[in-house]
Amino acid sequence: MNSSRQTSLLFSVLLIIAALPVTAQQQDGASSLLPDIDPQDIEIRGDFQVRFPGLARQPVLGFAPRPPVFRVDPDRMPFMETDDEIVATIPLSDLEPALRPEKNFIRLADRQRIYAYAGYGTFQSPELGVFAEAPVRDRESVAFHFGHQSSGGDRDFSSFRDMGGELQWTRTTGNSRWGAGVTAASSFNYSPLTGQVAPAMDPERISYHTYGLKGRWQHLKHAYRGWQASASLNRFADRTGSYPDDEEATNETRYQVHVNRFWEGTMLEQVFGLQFNGTGAVYDTGLDETQYWLNNNLGARYRHTFSSFHQVEAWLRFYQLHDPVNGLDLYLYPDIQYRFKGTGRLSAALRLRGFVNDPSLETIHLTNRFTLNNDRDLEHERGLHINLHGGADIWNGVEIYTGLDYWQYYNRGFFTAWEDPAMPFFGVDYVGEATHLEWYAGLSRVFRTWRTTTSARIGLNYTSADEDVIPSGEIPYVPGWKGSVLVTTQPVSWLGLSGWMDLSGDRKTAEGETLDGFVLLGARTDIRIHSRFGLYFKALNILDEEYEVWQNYQERPFQFYGGLTLHW
Repeated sequence: MNSSRQTSLLFSVLLIIAALPVTAQQQDGASSLLPDIDPQDIEIRGDFQVRFPGLARQPVLGFAPRPPVFRVDPDRMPFMETDDEIVATIPLSDLEPALRPEKNFIRLADRQRIYAYAGYGTFQSPELGVFAEAPVRDRESVAFHFGHQSSGGDRDFSSFRDMGGELQWTRTTGNSRWGAGVTAASSFNYSPLTGQVAPAMDPERISYHTYGLKGRWQHLKHAYRGWQASASLNRFADRTGSYPDDEEATNETRYQVHVNRFWEGTMLEQVFGLQFNGTGAVYDTGLDETQYWLNNNLGARYRHTFSSFHQVEAWLRFYQLHDPVNGLDLYLYPDIQYRFKGTGRLSAALRLRGFVNDPSLETIHLTNRFTLNNDRDLEHERGLHINLHGGADIWNGVEIYTGLDYWQYYNRGFFTAWEDPAMPFFGVDYVGEATHLEWYAGLSRVFRTWRTTTSARIGLNYTSADEDVIPSGEIPYVPGWKGSVLVTTQPVSWLGLSGWMDLSGDRKTAEGETLDGFVLLGARTDIRIHSRFGLYFKALNILDEEYEVWQNYQERPFQFYGGLTLHW
């Protein structure tokens, strides 16, 4: 055998030996149901839940007894909430609020540990806001928010001060999340004492203080199975000059307990749930003995999404109510919602529900800051609400919507002036039968290239009430029409511009007088001078409107603000 043939034979033998392990691996893989995954990439959590971190692979067969989860539960209860989210979860009365809260502007998108602003406006009007978040250790953080706004006013009785803060702690452990927080707020306004009895008296100061504790817990096994619970305790007290003489003329201690349990059904996108809400308060108006009110309700829930386009959600809630006027009452109210979201441009929603609004002293005072509660006992608001809503994306991101809201009240609260003209305060009264019908329409447009958002909304209101109680036959302080326009833009990374307009038609008081409508125009400019700080300028009531939200109280005229912003 020559040398070349020996070399070829040796090379063939070595090639066959090297190929044997590869062939064996392929034969083993062909007889296995497992994909080719490094064992270190497999994480088994128990209860047949297997994850493959960082890998887009075929799931392990036989390890998915429950329907798959595609998205985070939209009904989850977040721990760190924005102001809009907090308001959206609180069942507030339909009593018209004052227009002091300002618009929320779009901030720069980068995540910040600290955002703060400090400015000064005309009529001796300083303002300050701080939003801070810091990690304590792994999966644990604290957050702090503080705000201050005040004004000397353009007249003796128009000055005010609002101040509040909140400290929150959050910790995540496995599938659970814990949170706790403390809150505090303080505010005052001045009321003119004019009339024939005391024409020369100084303005009377109306102030309130509130502080509270809250805690939350959430445990999500997955998006459709879990527990949510929260509890809070809040103390509210107001003080109005030397009337009454008590140190705390009005006070309220309120508690709230919430427990929610939900689980998936046997079909995809099917959810069941049980929920308990307990709310109550002990309050004292200063001229009457201590009273209390309760709202305990237990609800059962069913939600099902059909073909990814149609969703039906139904609640049945059993209410146990108590207030000093109506005593103990029991009610059974449904809450049925239907939502449609097509793959194209159309969406629709329908909701039918019975509702109950709590008679909180704090809510009443924050709605009308010139309220002085006398010996009138508080009552629950309740009734029937129907909403029809439809929307469409008509062209290139231009979305329009329209809808109809109908409220039928069986007990409706409203603000009425005191009978004594020398004491221009407001009290709360109730009418048994009232109707509120609103048609609304709006549009929004997002220009992604220019980083610009525009929105506009208009609503027309019709109200009726028992004329034996309200002489005007209309629910007081509900405008015949109202609207809003908002434009925000960020053409370059260092410049942000915002403009807004609020419109309101005429309103009737409880005594039948008419308050004129108004148009409020405002604007704001944010300039980022450095990555860490910037400047802002703001103008309120640019048209210098003379208007009243509440009778006898003219609101602020044109004001201009300027200040610094801090980003960290």
